[in-house]
Amino acid sequence: VLAESPSYFLAFDIFRYHGMKVKPIPTDSKGVCIEALENILVGLKGEVSLLYLVPTHSNPSSATMPIERRKKLVSLAAKYNFKILADEVYHLLDWSQSPRPARMAVLDPRYREEKGADEGDVYEVPDGQADLSQGEIGHVLSISAFTKIFCPGVRLGWIEAAPSVISKLAAHPYVQSGGGLVPLQSQVMTQLIISGAQDEHLNSLIKEYKKRAAALVLALKQYPSVFQLDGGALESKQVSGGYFIWVKILPEGIDAKELRSVAQDFQVDFLPGERCYPDLSMRKDFQKYIRLCFAFVDSVADLQEGVHRLAKAVQSLQSSRRSD
Repeated sequence: VLAESPSYFLAFDIFRYHGMKVKPIPTDSKGVCIEALENILVGLKGEVSLLYLVPTHSNPSSATMPIERRKKLVSLAAKYNFKILADEVYHLLDWSQSPRPARMAVLDPRYREEKGADEGDVYEVPDGQADLSQGEIGHVLSISAFTKIFCPGVRLGWIEAAPSVISKLAAHPYVQSGGGLVPLQSQVMTQLIISGAQDEHLNSLIKEYKKRAAALVLALKQYPSVFQLDGGALESKQVSGGYFIWVKILPEGIDAKELRSVAQDFQVDFLPGERCYPDLSMRKDFQKYIRLCFAFVDSVADLQEGVHRLAKAVQSLQSSRRSD
């Protein structure tokens, strides 16, 4: 399995639990670096079965992959015969000025060929009875969930892919047994979607998260010698969706894990950046990065206070080192 680096840390553990080897692929402020990825694919000589990424408002970097990179990535999947697992849980949590890139699944040629489907189109879900003996099925699976756009307690998601891919998944005995379809939650969410309540709630989340993200960015900018916006906010100096901000700690010799223990004394917390890298041997190279979550904290004042305390924690750690 190839995984963008940095990325959602629990995904690495899930892949390894199932006996898969995880290899990192480099990213920049616009997501996966396509040229570097193809070099890796050539070197691995067909050993890749899956590529995992969060293409829109990524966790942790908040980067969004432009449409041209997405198209090239899908072309590489067809050329080297691997599947793309696009974790698109933040796709709808978007408040950017420019149009949001297409979901990864609709860029798969098989998605379009089999149903003539396009962005925003609806097609009938296959029943798992299709004959898949002829030819190859699609290369892209887009996955998402209501945990981010409705509430965390609703453990319900969906998969979007070419009908041939969905048909193969639908034929799995686990699905046919009804063991993983959470029918009650599915019916509740269906009614919320039909009534328009889901759209109303999503719009309210976007409005609130936009305000929180702007406040967190502004607070971080008050300490230019301590914090540097990175990832998706590196060029634009703002965050336009998702949950997170990727931050580099600038003072020399500050390790994020060590800083975290000090920050907790100031009653503030974060995820050390090294957790977001799949290669255990390389994690030490990313010890100066941290992931901050603006979705978790309810008020702008608390976000501002949190940054102030985090800066105090950095200063405290620097002072203790000078005294040593």
